[in-house]
Amino acid sequence: MNLSKNLIMKSKIVLFLTLVILVASCSKDSVIPSPNPNPNPNPDPTAVFNPATDNVIINHEMRAAWVTTVYGLDWPAGTTGSTAQTSALINTIEKLKNLNINVIFFQAMSSCETMYASSILPWSRYLTGNYGQNPGYDPLAVAVQAAHERGIEIHAWLNPLRLGSSTITYPAGHPALLHPEWYCTYKGTRYWNAGIPEVRTYLQDVAKEILTKYDVDGIHFDDYFYPDGLKTTPDTWDDAATYQQYKGSFTDVHKWRENNIDLMVKAVYDAVKATKPKALFGISPSGQYANTLALYANPVTWINSGTIDYLAPQIYWQIGHSTADFTTLANFWNTKSANNIPIFPGLAAYRLGESGFPSSTEFQNEVNVCRGLSNVKGHCWFRTQHITNTDPTSIFNTLNQLLKQTLYPGLSLVPKMGTYQYAAPSVPSVTLSSKTITWPDASNATTYAVYELKRKGTTTSWDAILKYHGANKSYTGETGKNYVVIAVNGREKSLFQKVLYIQ
Repeated sequence: MNLSKNLIMKSKIVLFLTLVILVASCSKDSVIPSPNPNPNPNPDPTAVFNPATDNVIINHEMRAAWVTTVYGLDWPAGTTGSTAQTSALINTIEKLKNLNINVIFFQAMSSCETMYASSILPWSRYLTGNYGQNPGYDPLAVAVQAAHERGIEIHAWLNPLRLGSSTITYPAGHPALLHPEWYCTYKGTRYWNAGIPEVRTYLQDVAKEILTKYDVDGIHFDDYFYPDGLKTTPDTWDDAATYQQYKGSFTDVHKWRENNIDLMVKAVYDAVKATKPKALFGISPSGQYANTLALYANPVTWINSGTIDYLAPQIYWQIGHSTADFTTLANFWNTKSANNIPIFPGLAAYRLGESGFPSSTEFQNEVNVCRGLSNVKGHCWFRTQHITNTDPTSIFNTLNQLLKQTLYPGLSLVPKMGTYQYAAPSVPSVTLSSKTITWPDASNATTYAVYELKRKGTTTSWDAILKYHGANKSYTGETGKNYVVIAVNGREKSLFQKVLYIQ
């Protein structure tokens, strides 16, 4: 009995001492941190994505720029020598990267002279001042490497049919010397005769050579086809013998010429897909349908026949133009899209300061028009020099700042297009620890994209701003921000698993 009382008393003493220790351990001076400290336990509910009511909008947009090399306009732009020209070219591409441009149309061939080492055509005179002179380096190779290192696609831009002035003396081995029967002359300028099958084969060979030797992402044609004015004023153009030889069932020379351009487009498209199936083939015709038809080029036919991967009509007129209103033309091309072929209007950056383009606000409005059309998946700027100008005394600096601060505050992936079927990547399984998001390899993924979400005003919709795109499998975010992660394989993208909020 006494033993039991002693045991009970000892137990009470132990319990009392234990409670004292626990109370002491919970004093202000020795707080035990929680496993997941929460500095903001009650965040503003409007700052947190609500999966039950909210939705995420991830837009992929082509943001392209033409880098013009004819006359050295955008590049080499007066620089001489391989070292200076290489530095200038890399600097040009770096400037485009800083604007969040994601596609470059690099003019690799203008008037049958090249910015790359070719076994078919001579070196461009705009590199050394001499037609056919080896510059001692390969500009296209430099451009491809510099663009890809910066996450930018690069397409080889070609002038398909224009040879240049009839007064030019061609270097030995030039195709025009080997095959003078292949070209016609119109108002002092020579053009390849698209009605000759060998001319179309030659253009296929040019595309194949580029795609085989260089890791370009596509081939791009501009708006030079048959000469402007030929339809109404023949001048010295003479393709009568070609017409008689190859007209087949055609009884109208105009319809025959238009068919020749269609055959040329299909021939190059087939060559691109046979040589490099992942590569794209796109064309940038005049933005006015009547104007491009005057050159015997019918983009609607190419879209409907599926012989291009995208169309970039050059809509170089302002909103409100009396006969070529930008909005009207953009809507026209939007309605002509078919076969999942997107439209990327060309914007006339070079016209800033001219009548109709008094300020960069015009271009903000044009981009807004583009973004409001379902089949318009981006836009293209002509030219690079006019969007990369940072001289504070130049009006073009206002356009540079518009792109940097307003139009392109974040990166963007290029939208899906083309016929190549990339394997769909699986959804990344994301984990958040403190401020760092991590994920393991996702099947079929080559890169990953991390987006920061921003609520659209007071709505339940959130815009996704691309903050990172690359091969890393972790990202450190900011407090008070919402993030999603997707996997990417070529132009194929996954969904995201969930939204992560960093407290």
